[in-house]
This record gives sequence, C-alpha cells and structure tokens, in this order.
Amino acid sequence: MTIRKLIYSSNSRSHGFLLEDSKAAKEQYTTNCKNSNPKINSLPSANQKLNSLLCALLLGSGRIMSSPTNHKYFRFTFHIKHSEWAHSCYQQLQSYVSVFLIKKEQTTDTRSKFGFTERVMIESAPCAAEALYCDWYRKGSKVMPLEFVEQHMTTQTLAWWYQECGHLKVKENGTLEKLILSTEQWTEHELRLLQYVVNIKFNFLFAVDGQRRLILYDQLQIKYFLGMVEPWIHLVFSYKIKNVEVRKPVAKRTTIRLPNQISIPSPTEEINQMIQQYASSITVTTENFQRFNYARQEDNESKRYQVSLTEENRDVLCSVQASTGLTLGEIVQECFHQQNCISPRTLNTLDDLSTTQQNIMLGSIIGDGMLTHMQTKFKGVRSNYSEHFSIEQKDYRAWKVMKLEPYLYFTSKGNIISSRVNNLWSELEADFYDGTEKGKSRVKLLPKNRLTNLNDLHSIATIYMDDGSLMLSTRVNDNNKKVYITPHIALYLQNFTCEELKCLLVQIKILTLAEFTLTKLPDGNGYYLRTNRTADTLLFLQDIQPITITCPAMSYKTNWPYRFYMETQKWLHKYPEYELITSSRDRMRPYTSDEIAALIDMKQKGFSNQHIADQLGRSYWSIVYKTQDLRNQNFM
Repeated sequence: MTIRKLIYSSNSRSHGFLLEDSKAAKEQYTTNCKNSNPKINSLPSANQKLNSLLCALLLGSGRIMSSPTNHKYFRFTFHIKHSEWAHSCYQQLQSYVSVFLIKKEQTTDTRSKFGFTERVMIESAPCAAEALYCDWYRKGSKVMPLEFVEQHMTTQTLAWWYQECGHLKVKENGTLEKLILSTEQWTEHELRLLQYVVNIKFNFLFAVDGQRRLILYDQLQIKYFLGMVEPWIHLVFSYKIKNVEVRKPVAKRTTIRLPNQISIPSPTEEINQMIQQYASSITVTTENFQRFNYARQEDNESKRYQVSLTEENRDVLCSVQASTGLTLGEIVQECFHQQNCISPRTLNTLDDLSTTQQNIMLGSIIGDGMLTHMQTKFKGVRSNYSEHFSIEQKDYRAWKVMKLEPYLYFTSKGNIISSRVNNLWSELEADFYDGTEKGKSRVKLLPKNRLTNLNDLHSIATIYMDDGSLMLSTRVNDNNKKVYITPHIALYLQNFTCEELKCLLVQIKILTLAEFTLTKLPDGNGYYLRTNRTADTLLFLQDIQPITITCPAMSYKTNWPYRFYMETQKWLHKYPEYELITSSRDRMRPYTSDEIAALIDMKQKGFSNQHIADQLGRSYWSIVYKTQDLRNQNFM
C-alpha cells in the first residue's frame, strides 16, 4: 500500500493551498510547532472552548495517538467530500492553539474504482495530552470519560458531534421521521452514560436502537434539537437541519384528550375560546422544552372531548403543530395551563390535581413535606404546604415546582418550597397529623385512607428521592482481582410505626414487583424499608426509571449505570488492575462436591478461613458463608 500526503499550509485561505510531500512542508510544520503557544503543555485544560471542541471530535472518530517518542498528539479524520468542514474545524482549533496541521491523504485502494481513497486529516504537534489520553483511553482502548464529557459538552459540542455522527431521516412529504447519532463504537454501558449527559445538559430523552445508536423519534425533540444546533451547522451539512413545516389539516370535528382535573362543562365553547386566546403564542423555548418533553413520561387519567373547531382555530392549531411538534391535545392542554398560571384553580380535593401531581404531592408529604395551619385575614385558620431543603438539592426541588406549577413555588429564601393557602391542604393535614394540643409536637401519620391514593409510581419515586438512599456494600476478591458491589435501596421512614410501614408495603407491592422488607434501625420508631437482593434493587430502579429520568439531578441515587460508573472510577484509583462487578447470586460459582469435601476436611483439621480460601481459590467471606450454610444443613 502506498501513501501520498498533501499538506495544507497553516496560513492558507478558506481551502488552503497544497504543499506536496517535501522538506519545505515538514520544516514549515516543525517551525510552527516550535513557535507555538508556550502553554501548549496545558492544552487539555487550557481553554473551556477548546475542550468543548475536542470533546465533540473525540466523541466521533477523533483519536489521541502516540508518536514514536511516546508523545501524544491529536488526529481527526474527515471524508474528502467534507473537506470544507474539515478546514473550518482546523481554523477554529487554530484560533485557540496554533499547533494544528491540516492535510489530505491518498491511500491506494483496489476496491475503489479510482484505485485510491482520499481523506482529510487534522493533526496536532506532539503535545502534553497525557491527561486527556488517560481520560479517553484505558489499556489502549478508547473509552467515554463521563466527567470530561459532562463538564465540557456545550451546544456547539452537540452540533459538531451531530455533523460528524448524525443523520436526519425525512419522509417523502417532508415529515421528520427520526434523528440518529451513530454511537456504535461505544459499549452498552457507555451509551447509558451518553443518554444521561444529553439529558442533564439539554433535557433530551434519546432512545437506543438495536444498532446501538442514540435516536429521537418524536417531532417535538427533533425540531427542538435542530433549532438548537442550527447556528453551528456548516453549509456542507445544511441537509442535516432541513426542517420543513409540514402542515397537516385539522378536522373540523375532532377529539381532544385532556387530564381529568380540567373539567369542561361546555367543551366546544370553552376549548375554542382557549385556543383563540392562547394557542397562537405557543412556542417551544429553552424555558418550556423541559416541561413539554418530560410531561410525555406521565400517565394521567384523562377524558376525551368531541369538539367542533372554528376555521380560524383549526388554522392556528395546524400552524403551531407544524412548528413545534406538539400534538393537538398538548397544545390545548398548554392553553389551559397558561390560563391556570394567570388565575390558578382552587384546590379543594386531590381530584383538582392530575394523577401525577396527586402522587408527587402525597409522596412529598410522606417524605420531606410539611402541612401547617395559619390564620388568614378573611378565611379563618387555613393550611398550606411547605418543604425545607438543602441548597444542594435545589435542582430536584425545581423538578417538583415544575410538576406542580402554579401551586408550588420557591420562597424568597431560596431553600423553601411553599404553596398558597387552599382547602386541600387543610383536608390532608387533618389526615396526616394527629390531633395533639396546641404547642405540642405533632406526629406525622400514614393514614390508610390516603395510602390507597398512591396509585402511580410517581408517589414511591418521590418518597425515594426525598427520604431514600442507594446504599452500596463492597467485597474485594484479591484472588480474582475483582471488586463486588452490592446495591440496596433504603427508604428511611423510621418516623412511622411498624404497623404503618406494613400498610405502606402493601401499597408498594401493587406498584412494583421489587420486594422491600421491614428492617430494624436504632432510630425513630425502630424500622425502615429496604431491599435485600440486588435483583430487587435493580428492578425497583428500572420500574421508576420513566419518572426519575425526568429528574437527572437525582441520578446518583436513581440512575444505576451512572452510579456504577462513578463507583468504578473511585475504586480504580485504589485498585487499578481490578474489575468492578455488581454482585448477584446468579453469578456466584457453585461449590463442587470435591470443594465441599475439602472445606469440611480442612475445617476439621483446624485451618483458618483465609488458608482455606487460598487453597480453594475463593474469597474469605465466601468460605465464611459456605461454612455457616454447611453447619445449618448439619454437614459439619
């Protein structure tokens, strides 16, 4: 195979002029490197903007290479038809660090009808990229460093990544079918981490298809994505943001589905009025995309209304639907939401809230929330809801405020959520608190009549995010060089009595197949709830995932791939050659009859557990547990 390199000069114009393989070209590059920024040794962390661009290229086909002298350098490869884009990348990189070189490479290829293939490459001079190399490579293989990607991913990063690895599939009529990010090079676990990053940074909920690609299917997310990255898209990739507004006619008589709490005595009249008043102003923005997108994970009880729409309203709905990707039901619901934010409906019973709102509210009262009564000016003693929290958890509390807007809001102090006074809070306070005398401490209860209202996973997910913990126990096996990690879910509800927790367990079993048990605790009333098996822990996290994915701020206790990655990084510092594995009874190697006979014999001869473990190639604790098991079965 023969290779012919053509090098772009660093001071060339938009396409550069070509210098063939020559001493002059190489000497020019060497001179550029010598005259480059003396701070090149700090390249990986010198500039946030530079790191965001490097992040995009490394998420694609970019590489960090080793020179013959073991120095590291960057290499970014582009298809020859994207040479304009390659030169644009080169110019932008050069504006931060002037040690990059752009060149064209021809490689003999008998499979090509031209007899060769061409590509464009950007390379850096050897530089102190060891820190970045350690982040992006492990044992010579490229890995996805979550901390670096999360820290440096920006909108421009996403746009550059999309230009290299993205694909927009459009139907013949112009309808956007799906948006794809090619991520086949990453492992299943790394894909989960990428899902987490684009969620916590931009609120996108990418799926993973059968080809291990990140993918968006719905119009709302695709349109918002394209609008967000458009300012960074090069002309050569303009086809990747082709977003034609396909107007689909809206029938004069149609069905509108709305949540139960929106009660409409005269559907045609009221819905037409709301559309006329608010629909034309509906747009998807940075401020409301999160609410629109996350609301699609809810499963609220709803009603269907047959309505006759005016011609003007049909035209408005058609336009808004085409520009935003929202459904007719979502547009109408947003109209009622805007009206409710201006003039909130009075809350008299739980039915004045949606299914999701009811369950978040009840879960919050069982968890960190508090109901208190106060003297009002005109309506006597009334109750309200409040919730104190650590400022580190403000993003989580913002999730609650978003879900219960406009009924909950942050107070001026910033670390308290409060509500307006409403009859609902008085009704709930009477159930959740005992009737102690004024001035004495109140006791929070778990009323049976309210537990039956926990009919959606938002309730148990909220309890967990408020008062739960993802506990991890570890076991190091030096023989196999493995660290076993066992996760447990704990619901620290020890302020409730044992009988109350038993009643809560009954309701939890209706919502999830994950098994929780009552466990003693020397605090409060002496009991809390927890999972004992890894399978139950992971099943519970999987069950609540559709809810908790909308609150990425709590990923450290709800997102197992994320938490497992963080634990892996921590243990790798201590045991760099060890492998971290999730403990599971299914993975345990069963004892053979010969091993059991040898264990019994060595025990009878008085050998220590560690000696037996070394002889059998088992861990210390494996011998301890197996010995106890054999004694329980009267074999010893």
